[in-house]
Amino acid sequence: MLNHYEIPDPFQTFVAKKYANVKGLVYDFFAKEWYLKTACCGEELYAPNKKTMVKIRLYHTRNECLNGY
Repeated sequence: MLNHYEIPDPFQTFVAKKYANVKGLVYDFFAKEWYLKTACCGEELYAPNKKTMVKIRLYHTRNECLNGY
């Protein structure tokens, strides 16, 4: 009988390790605001709603962290 061993995909393991601690957007019920810890630099961002958070995150990653990719 032939044993089949799965060979792990290196890209999938890289992505899994890279994003292991990323939570994404978290809503703080008591402060009534959205919270995000950026994956690129680990800075904490806060916004009153999701739409504003997306704008802040895009501005932060494109202009502050990556210096205008």
